[in-house]
Amino acid sequence: MTNAKYLWLFFVLLGMHVPVLSQTAVRLHGVVVDSASMVPLAGVHVRAERVAPRGDLGIAVSDPQGRFNIVLPGLEPVALVFGHLGYQPKRVEAASITGTDTLRIALAPKAYEIAEVVIGKHAPEVVFQRRDLHVGDHYATRDGVWVLAYEQPRLWHSQENAGEQLFRNARLVLLDTLFEERASRILPGEVRRLHRDHRGRVVVDGGREAWVAEWRDGLIALGGVDRTTLHTAILPWTDSTAGRLLGTNRTEEWPVFDHLSYDRTTDEQRPFCTIQDEHVLALFRSQYKYMSGRDKVIAMDLEIATGVDREILAGYMTGFQHDPYFKVPYAPLFVVDDTLCVFDHARERIRRYTADGVGIDEVPMLHTSDRRWRGRLLQDMGDGTVYALFARGSSSWLCRVDPATGALGAPASLTHPFPEEVQVHAGHAYYVYRPQGSRDQRTLYREPLR
Repeated sequence: MTNAKYLWLFFVLLGMHVPVLSQTAVRLHGVVVDSASMVPLAGVHVRAERVAPRGDLGIAVSDPQGRFNIVLPGLEPVALVFGHLGYQPKRVEAASITGTDTLRIALAPKAYEIAEVVIGKHAPEVVFQRRDLHVGDHYATRDGVWVLAYEQPRLWHSQENAGEQLFRNARLVLLDTLFEERASRILPGEVRRLHRDHRGRVVVDGGREAWVAEWRDGLIALGGVDRTTLHTAILPWTDSTAGRLLGTNRTEEWPVFDHLSYDRTTDEQRPFCTIQDEHVLALFRSQYKYMSGRDKVIAMDLEIATGVDREILAGYMTGFQHDPYFKVPYAPLFVVDDTLCVFDHARERIRRYTADGVGIDEVPMLHTSDRRWRGRLLQDMGDGTVYALFARGSSSWLCRVDPATGALGAPASLTHPFPEEVQVHAGHAYYVYRPQGSRDQRTLYREPLR
């Protein structure tokens, strides 16, 4: 496209978006510079958008001196969104701007990584291997690598826990950065798995009770917690920002839930993102149509007594929450550079919010279109990077996910086939592997992702 065509397109866009000046409209003048060198930036796209309800109000492009001017309505709150290919996008609230204001915006350069050319890939490092113990679970934290090791598993035989493993004679081991054992402690009772709480502490989920593990005075200290408290007051809170806890009211029996923000200073809890699988919810409610007349009357009576919709009650009365077609949406929340990123797989959108829970934007997901995606996203707690796990046959690999665009990075393959319990920490993949048909113990490995 020639320069003349670019200029024509620019004026067309301005003509489409800039409103006619009214008595309440103001013309905002500003300049955009590089945050490091303070050099003016040309070609920065400046988009004005209404805060609520969302909608574009105008667009402008900075000139060679970094200057721009844009028309804004004077009686409603607006925001300015600055975008440039080589810089991090920036959003600025512009609620109270007068015609005499001059806005100065500094954009931070965007870091680009060039994929490495690997010649003769190094073999994965052995993190934990014992002849007398298997690796059941693991977590890497600031204290080191926590390993749940066991002698032999025992399977549950009750219907509700069929196939789930209980580890007996289990031991919690803490390794240092050189993978040398710092401490070890035998766990009382049988153990299911490890969790991580919002403070980054390791939590041991036991058969009848649970323990919060901490490295203290050269020893592993265990603080007992009953399992009800674990699953209602600890695990629902998944992360934190300054002064706030982040969590969810998700249950395994309802296809709708909220992501929550809890302000510890005001003791205020509020939802900021609702997740809902419309298809599963429609199936859940449709069970009312297939109920007998007597059961419909019972559902109507319960609706009057409880205030809960009769079709919702019908779903529970028929036990649809245990139906093979029922599933709870997968929508993990990750904090990336103080931005709350909700990966809403029911809608196949990445929904981004400020640290206060105010909506920023939504972008489409790309990893879900690949059938090799294994239905899991992982976050590197060291730098906040989000990865999608893929597999085909015996091969597995991880791809970085850009929360701002949904774009996928270059694949980083894992050496061993069929890796289990894959996690990411400080740019490395940790996973458990044992050769099929081998009598070797389950071993924890680590290998770099870059």
